[in-house]
Amino acid sequence: MVEVPEDVEVSELPFTHARIKRMVRDKASEGQYVRSNVYYGLNMLLGEIAEEIIDNMMETEAAYVEKHHLDNAAKKYEKVENIIKEKERVSRKLEALSADVEKLSREIQQSDY
Repeated sequence: MVEVPEDVEVSELPFTHARIKRMVRDKASEGQYVRSNVYYGLNMLLGEIAEEIIDNMMETEAAYVEKHHLDNAAKKYEKVENIIKEKERVSRKLEALSADVEKLSREIQQSDY
């Protein structure tokens, strides 16, 4: 969870506040309002992610930081979508297995009578 301090200043944010607000507002539906702490929180979260990727990228001993260093440092975040899809697949499989178990249980109960 992103902690947004009450006294956070726009100048303390890692990215331009206006750009983050514009990105969120572009996706908001008509009549949908976004609280200011959401903008601040998103900005801070993106800053934390960028900081982690940069730290991982700079662990190289190479004289030049190349694109593959960025790819390697960011792969954790790129794999999240695959993990979510796998979780959904496993969940569907478990639901199907549960339905099969219930069906077999009913058949066993009916055969006892």
